[in-house]
Amino acid sequence: MRPVTLLTKKVYFGLDAQRLRDASARVLARVEGQPPERALVKLETLVEEFRVSAAASRPMVDEMLRRGLLERHDARSGEFGITEKFRRYAQAEIIEPLPRSRAKMLLTHVADLAWQFNRTGLDNKYEIDALAVFGSYMSLEPELEEVTVGITGRRRPPPQNVAAGRATQPLQGHEQIRTLIEGQSRYLRAHFFAHQDEIPRPFSVLFKSHG
Repeated sequence: MRPVTLLTKKVYFGLDAQRLRDASARVLARVEGQPPERALVKLETLVEEFRVSAAASRPMVDEMLRRGLLERHDARSGEFGITEKFRRYAQAEIIEPLPRSRAKMLLTHVADLAWQFNRTGLDNKYEIDALAVFGSYMSLEPELEEVTVGITGRRRPPPQNVAAGRATQPLQGHEQIRTLIEGQSRYLRAHFFAHQDEIPRPFSVLFKSHG
């Protein structure tokens, strides 16, 4: 599972990234060694470790419950269960946001890679049919948390040398393409779709195979 990424200039649950990660780690230290079903913390502990007022803790905790970081255990005692998602926030990577100009350069590079992969990745059962960018890139934000690319694929034509076959299994074929895309930058995220019209709108097509 990919670790959570937090941006230096963004507010999460009313806190900046560093404060959120450090406070989450302090809370985890309180339940270290406990089995998941007994990893419980009281509201007072959250107030203390996140260093917020009692009034500010209410919207923070409510949002953590909605987002799946906490689970309500006992409303009367004010105890909350710590989830795996909470643990991931305590181990989050904090990065600078990606300027849009750099994002555009990344997408141009990824489109070139798709063309090269279709020509040279002959041991993969699949080739890339289309790439499209969607999500936050389609907003007007000057700085981005991630760049999300939708991928549609298709089976390659049978090889001329039948004895060569295809080396990859179906899921391995997808993962090779995912690694190719996401390996170019920590900001890139790849998602597979059966058809282009399944990609969330709005989107912009980066690459379309004509083979």
